[in-house]
Amino acid sequence: MDMLDKKLQNRLERLLRAAPELDPGPDHRLVIFSDLHLGDGGGNDDFKKNADLFLAMMRRHYLKKNFTLILNGDIEELARFSLARIATRWLEVYGVWAEFAARGALIKLVGNHDLALLRRRPDDLPFPVSEALKIRLGDKSLFVVHGHQTSHLNWAFQTLGILFLRWLLHPLGIGNYTVARSSRRRFRVEKRVYSFARGKKIMALIGHTHRPLFESLSRLDTLKIEIENLCRRYPQAAAGEKRVLEAGLARLKKEYVRLQRQDHQRGRRSENLYNDGPLLPCLFNSGCGIGRHGVTAIEIVRGRVALVYWIDRRRSEKYFAAQGYEPQRLGDSDYYRVVLKEEDLEYVFTRINLLG
Repeated sequence: MDMLDKKLQNRLERLLRAAPELDPGPDHRLVIFSDLHLGDGGGNDDFKKNADLFLAMMRRHYLKKNFTLILNGDIEELARFSLARIATRWLEVYGVWAEFAARGALIKLVGNHDLALLRRRPDDLPFPVSEALKIRLGDKSLFVVHGHQTSHLNWAFQTLGILFLRWLLHPLGIGNYTVARSSRRRFRVEKRVYSFARGKKIMALIGHTHRPLFESLSRLDTLKIEIENLCRRYPQAAAGEKRVLEAGLARLKKEYVRLQRQDHQRGRRSENLYNDGPLLPCLFNSGCGIGRHGVTAIEIVRGRVALVYWIDRRRSEKYFAAQGYEPQRLGDSDYYRVVLKEEDLEYVFTRINLLG
């Protein structure tokens, strides 16, 4: 395994020690988003395609249900746009966030694409920002950090990279480059945070890679487990249930082959986060807000953690035909919330403590 070197270990240790702590109490309702990449509303604005969906779920679900909103980095795309242009174009979004902030329910962290916010005076920012957050869940801890801190690139190099993107690539119409486009870099980030969380016996939640993770498992890893479970059920199933299982297996196999083919075409290695010993469920990733079909997030509600996917039905019918999912419609809109995976936090922390 790509173990964490001393320098990066110390950096994450400092972040963990210095992070402000949130104690939401037993009736907590938290939602974590990352990597929205708000731009200026033009053709190079990655957020634009999901903006209406995002505003609808903010207003009609999370604000209405009294969630605390945690924005975990790369919220503004400062690599290509100025904060003034972003805030002017997405005034509605900032207005909704201000409603969360007015009741003390907004926490904003920085990523590598909005790192410059840390160098501004607090009075010049719409909302306060931090580098990391500790969430107290009973006697256990959740460490929230964007994930770019696992890179050896220093501040000066990151600043030069921002200037390069804004003043050279952006005027040429060249799209953004993120760690999410590199399988090797993405996996390195995940392994390093996993190694840190495993050593500390804590739960860590990142963004940065744009890849949703639940209990340290990617979608491809999860599919392997789901296929195996259905195959185990099949021999003892009744005739009617066997037909249902066969349909489910056909769907899962099709998705598995598609994802595997995508990885092969992009030169990705088939990897997981296993170290010596069993895989610990200590790493989670909220994914991103710029997905082709919608937005992913991590919700933590009254002792349970869930990976959710907000989709626009006009762009995706996948989860409506798939067995085992129950898309929940947002009012009379075309927007739906799908719970992809859910687990009890006590069970997650028990496995971390006993198997670590």
